[in-house]
Amino acid sequence: RNGYSCVPVALSEGLDIKLNTAVRQIRYGPHGVDIATTNCRNHSNPVTYKGDAVLCTLPLGVLKQCTAANTQGVLNTVQFIPPLPDWKVAAIQRLGFGNLNKVVLCFERIFWDPNANLFGHVGSTTASRGELFLFWNLYRAPVLLALVAGEAAAIMENVSDDVIVGRCIAVLKGIFGNSAVPQPKETVVTRWRADPWSRGSYSFVAVGSSGSDYDILAVPVTPGQQQQSGSPSSAPQPRLFFAEILRESKGIVPESSFTAVLRFRTNDIVKWTKRRRGRSSSFVAVMKPVMLNILNSLHDLH
Repeated sequence: RNGYSCVPVALSEGLDIKLNTAVRQIRYGPHGVDIATTNCRNHSNPVTYKGDAVLCTLPLGVLKQCTAANTQGVLNTVQFIPPLPDWKVAAIQRLGFGNLNKVVLCFERIFWDPNANLFGHVGSTTASRGELFLFWNLYRAPVLLALVAGEAAAIMENVSDDVIVGRCIAVLKGIFGNSAVPQPKETVVTRWRADPWSRGSYSFVAVGSSGSDYDILAVPVTPGQQQQSGSPSSAPQPRLFFAEILRESKGIVPESSFTAVLRFRTNDIVKWTKRRRGRSSSFVAVMKPVMLNILNSLHDLH
């Protein structure tokens, strides 16, 4: 309650959101876009949505998978037709996409200092330094949220919930004593790297990358465009718009549980819409989850 979930809930009001619908193909050309979808569970019920342009806010991890050299047989891969320009693919591949997992532990009672917002744990080895290194005290309730990063997060993806929760309890007993720590009544374990709809948790400027790659990632794509600079053409019109990750002077805002669709090149979309003033236009948003009430904004421009 009153957490990040409030953002997509508020922004989704008034939008026609298609649930359990997976985008399989984004076909864009001089005359518009076609978005091919199926049921995300059994690949049934194929439906194609048509529009004049598309706003793509797929997680960077998904874009990396989409633009990898060999995606044959990989589940939930979105196909771009034509393929994205080389300069766009290069920026996608240069940027890093990390992994941060969480373990939520719900207890019957609070056995830690209720006035402490968080407390930490230092692993005994370098390899384990990212394992359960921080515990957050949530909402002054008997709930702890443990963080797992680095190599430990990668290992965690292939371990059962019981083993992970057992390790959490062992760490807590090492801090508070065996008799003080009860078994949790409920638990939740995330595996963002294994999630085919995310394939990771947060972006970062990797070795060989730079902050300008975020700007390149946000540049709209025009059919037939292959400029190495990544600057949009004046003609024909852009058809494929990309969201940009919110950045602050101190670094990157983690994408975490919601895709970082917090800022995008608004001017590009406004210019595109004004050029089409007086003509019927449709805008398709491909995102996971819905983070922008872009359709209402475009409607106000007409």
